[in-house]
Amino acid sequence: MKVTSAEGPRINMSERSLSDWLSDAGDTLDDRGLEYGDPRHNLLRIYKIARLLGIQLRDPADVALLFIATKLSRMVESPEREDSYLDLIGYAAILGRCRFSTPEDWDDVESDSQS
Repeated sequence: MKVTSAEGPRINMSERSLSDWLSDAGDTLDDRGLEYGDPRHNLLRIYKIARLLGIQLRDPADVALLFIATKLSRMVESPEREDSYLDLIGYAAILGRCRFSTPEDWDDVESDSQS
């Protein structure tokens, strides 16, 4: 299957190596980080907003799960969009970082988000 990105058609997905996918996903995360900051800050803000709206989430990592679910749903409609796959890889990496962190790992995020 040919994929489509913001730059236009690309090579067949099967021709890309796994390391290319991971590298591109890392670049996407870096770009998003420059634009939006540490993803943990964003997850924590969304988590707090959801709680204020009465939406029950266990922790900010659940927000990453919702992002993954949203991306998977969009991929059903538009499976040819390369950036969807890169985003999915990125969200999975963010989820892993969150799930395998300790409460102390979030101390800087919590204090930064209150300022």
